[in-house]
Amino acid sequence: MPQSLLIVEDDIPLSTQIQGTLSDAGYETHLAHTAENGFNLALNHKPDLILLDVMVPVMGGWELCKQLRQHTKVPILFLTALNSPEDIVKGLNLGADDYIIKPFLDEILLARIAAHLRRHGGIFTDRLVFEQGALEIDFTNVTVLINGMPIDLTPREFELLSALSRHAGQVMRTEELLVEAWGEEYADATENIKPYIHYLRKKIEKDPASPRWINTVRGVGYRFGN
Repeated sequence: MPQSLLIVEDDIPLSTQIQGTLSDAGYETHLAHTAENGFNLALNHKPDLILLDVMVPVMGGWELCKQLRQHTKVPILFLTALNSPEDIVKGLNLGADDYIIKPFLDEILLARIAAHLRRHGGIFTDRLVFEQGALEIDFTNVTVLINGMPIDLTPREFELLSALSRHAGQVMRTEELLVEAWGEEYADATENIKPYIHYLRKKIEKDPASPRWINTVRGVGYRFGN
């Protein structure tokens, strides 16, 4: 049975676009254009994840998030153009699990949804596709394609790419990345990751000196994509 997602968004063209993207990815979707309708749909359909606009009428996204948190523990992701640090902190403090700023890439949205569903319910996507096939990662068959051409990665390189891509758009601390990719015993091996990042960039980046996929966030770690 497909996972069920609720979209609460008053921008009808955007909500229809998001609904189409999620449906194409295999999700069951429910759509609400007001906070009140979203609340009722959440109670009646019990979705696995909720996408919520801050400015949705009439109650508003902030209040809806507060009320939803009294009834459900499923992931709530804000999708909003409000991008100030204060707004982001407010959304997360109200109980949201993520805060995605508009405009966003469909691939980033899908990757974030998959990551939250995986953490919440043990659901694990078996394939990620970025930029209409420019990069494809098949976790079941342990394969990577760049523009349809297979790329030969070592097991360690594939594990590192897997961890990065499953958190697309998010900054991962170096220690966090090491643990997710290779295990707890590598948490302190921060210098060991650099040559693998170098090798990965040489294999998957068109210009390793100006990477599109694997970006360094100085003093913190790495981010996959924009």
